[in-house]
Amino acid sequence: MKARVNFLRDLLIRSYEGSRWHSFRTAVRDLTDEEALWVPPTGYKGYHWADGSILKIIFHTGADKLVQISTAFGEGGVDWRAMELRFRAMGGNLSAALQIAQEGYETTLDALAPLTDDDLEVERPYYGGGRMSTGDLFLMLAEHDVYHAGQIIYIRCMFAAQRGK
Repeated sequence: MKARVNFLRDLLIRSYEGSRWHSFRTAVRDLTDEEALWVPPTGYKGYHWADGSILKIIFHTGADKLVQISTAFGEGGVDWRAMELRFRAMGGNLSAALQIAQEGYETTLDALAPLTDDDLEVERPYYGGGRMSTGDLFLMLAEHDVYHAGQIIYIRCMFAAQRGK
């Protein structure tokens, strides 16, 4: 049976590209390099990896999927250090971040595809320590896209306000 798997697949798709209002792809549509690199003038206080720029959020969103799927389903060979090196080797720019985001999305869907609803109950490791059910892992990854889409939209609005647009 795959009712829950199909629900999670639909939710992942909607969160990444399916919703015309709140998806990750909607948030980055027509994003310019200038917007992606802009850092709010008031600064940013939050995650150590972030500086408040959309570029860092896009990279984080895609790389996190690759790291989490590697940890849960692979041998954990893809970690944050490997992703940061890869991102820099790809140019460390908007194009590279969007490419990593797309790869993370596709990798997540590929990992979910062969599973059954019973598989969603299996506890798996996640990056950073601990274990969670497979279903919760995929739910978290879908929520992650919506969360960061909201951040991106908010930062784009601040950028536009500063530019008087």
